[in-house]
Amino acid sequence: MQAPLIRKTSEAAADAGIWSLRFNFRYVDSKSEASRKFVDEVDDLLGGVRLARRECGSVPIFIAGASMGARVCALASADPDVAAMIALGYPLHPRFRPEVRNPPEWPKIVKPALFVQGDHDPFCDLARLQEELPRLPQRYKLVVIRNAGHSFEPRGEKRDTFPDVWAAVEPWLAPVRDGEDQIAR
Repeated sequence: MQAPLIRKTSEAAADAGIWSLRFNFRYVDSKSEASRKFVDEVDDLLGGVRLARRECGSVPIFIAGASMGARVCALASADPDVAAMIALGYPLHPRFRPEVRNPPEWPKIVKPALFVQGDHDPFCDLARLQEELPRLPQRYKLVVIRNAGHSFEPRGEKRDTFPDVWAAVEPWLAPVRDGEDQIAR
C-alpha cells in the first residue's frame, strides 16, 4: 500500500477525479508469504472490487497492480464487475528467463488490458510480451517506458519515470473519469 509506484498512481488518479482504493494483500500485513496460486490475493482484490461497486455505483471498475499485483489482476480480471486491468511491470517470466513460457494466469486475462513496461525489465522480455499479447481475447495496449527497469527505476540518467507511467495510465482511465462505457484504445 505504501509502495511508491502504487501510492503515486492512486494519488494521481484521485487528483484526476477518479475514486481510487489501494490496500495491502493480507500476507503483507501478516508478514508471511503470498498464498499458493495467489488465491488469497485474488480474494483480497475482489473484496476491494466489491467495496468499489458499493461506493461508486455502476461506473466501470479498473483494477491495477504492479509486479505480482499485476499477476493478481490478471487472475481477477474475469470478475463481472471488472471492466479492464492495468499491469504495471507485468512479470511475464522469471528473472532473465524469457524462455519460460505460458504463465498460468495469462488465459484468465479476458478483459481489456493495459501493460506498462520498462524496457530494461528482467522479468518481462518485450519481444516475448509482444509475442504473447495477440493471444488475449480483448483489446490490449502496451506502453514501454524507455530506460526503465521492473519498477520503473531509471536506467542511465537520473530522472523521475512516474510522469511517463501516468501518461500511459491516465488516458486508459478516461472512461471512469468521464462516466463513459468505452475503454481507451
